[in-house]
Amino acid sequence: MITVTAKKLRTNLSEYLDRLQSGEEVFIIRHSEVVGSLRPVQNNIKGNGAAIAAMLNRNKKSFALNKGLTDENKTAKELYSEALDKRNS
Repeated sequence: MITVTAKKLRTNLSEYLDRLQSGEEVFIIRHSEVVGSLRPVQNNIKGNGAAIAAMLNRNKKSFALNKGLTDENKTAKELYSEALDKRNS
């Protein structure tokens, strides 16, 4: 378990995501008060397909740009499949 201020979390998000991925829980402090926590996902829990699809639909353009894809006339499902194919090749 580690604690971090909201500002430090925002500035060093990658570092704390790595720590989450390695199994650490992160408590977030704002104005000297714990306001929340981030816990790693357990390996046996799979992502909720509906939640992932909704997130992709909301953020389709930024997802495509981040993965080096073009989002012209593609569904979120097509973009996600293309990103997986690109990662695996």
